[in-house]
Amino acid sequence: MDNQRQYPRVNYPCSLTFWRADSTQEVILANSANIGAGGLFVHLNQKILPGTKVEIKIEFAGQLKPFKCFGKVLRCQQPPQEGIKKFFSLAVQFEPLEEHQQARLQGIVDGLIALENKKSKP
Repeated sequence: MDNQRQYPRVNYPCSLTFWRADSTQEVILANSANIGAGGLFVHLNQKILPGTKVEIKIEFAGQLKPFKCFGKVLRCQQPPQEGIKKFFSLAVQFEPLEEHQQARLQGIVDGLIALENKKSKP
């Protein structure tokens, strides 16, 4: 299968905080499933409609400062199976980042990809 992503992704569970960029400013805690320099994929316990703008704070292990940026929800899907808790899967695209933000995030993601590749080799 051809990967159409502009930025490579890495499976990396990390703590996230979302704020809706609308007037509610509701705080939503989540965990990422994967992340790349252009966006992330998360699971959370509530639906956020596609097109919703969000502010994001990402806590990377080993980083003193959290990474903060804005993004837009591209997709929100609920898994078909029924369970006690319903989780939604969201694809979020980062809004254009400033050059220093992009460089920092790309460096973090590149380091995580290198670590993942090192772990997968015998």
